[in-house]
Amino acid sequence: MYEIYLTGFRSFRARVGKKNRYITNADVEEAFIKIGIGVEKKSKIISDKEKKITAYHESGHAILFHLLPDVGPVHTISIIPTGMGAAGYTMPLPERDEMFNTKGKMLQNIVVSLGGRVAEELIFDDITTGASQDIKQATQTARDMVTKYGFSDKLGLINYDTDSDEVFIGRDLAHTRPYGEDVAALIDEEVKRIVDECYTKAKKLISENMDVLHRSSELLLEKEKISREEFESLFEDKPYGESL
Repeated sequence: MYEIYLTGFRSFRARVGKKNRYITNADVEEAFIKIGIGVEKKSKIISDKEKKITAYHESGHAILFHLLPDVGPVHTISIIPTGMGAAGYTMPLPERDEMFNTKGKMLQNIVVSLGGRVAEELIFDDITTGASQDIKQATQTARDMVTKYGFSDKLGLINYDTDSDEVFIGRDLAHTRPYGEDVAALIDEEVKRIVDECYTKAKKLISENMDVLHRSSELLLEKEKISREEFESLFEDKPYGESL
């Protein structure tokens, strides 16, 4: 989702730039919400139970955005449903428009993606289907690290990505791949290792900040949407980007 917000901002910046010389904070917020998230559906009826689950889920994401140095900081947290089918959202604020991604940042993005599922598990001793897109995103990021970018020591500097730009007749039907079953199994093993390690880190960080998790969720249930300032005030001694 972080990349969606950044892409949306660039698109909106180009469009606004044709009319105005300057972009205001209101322009940025409008770009993030409408392009990156969709239109909020304030009229949609949500049960108190679902609101509580969403509040903890989004607070889990937000805590990790705040603690990890290369993602975030949090711009807005909301438990208002959106036009994209989400029960709520946690919107980061890209502070730097960087050309390259790094291994460390990609790992942190996976950790953040898993924060909602971790929070549900810790609070409700149960899990929902609400994290399906988060899991999909975390898995794809881990797979890209292994198959595209050479970030796995076991597989080395080899590109195993089968979704190349080359087009072959019958490729989609055959699903051919340029490596054998042993390599395929190793890729799956490495993807699982990365996701599992990130999940463990997410659980550790959220467990160490349970007081913030509860306070953030209570504030969301009261106000439905909270700002960066309101959220960061819940951390008494941990400024943005300090996870240790």
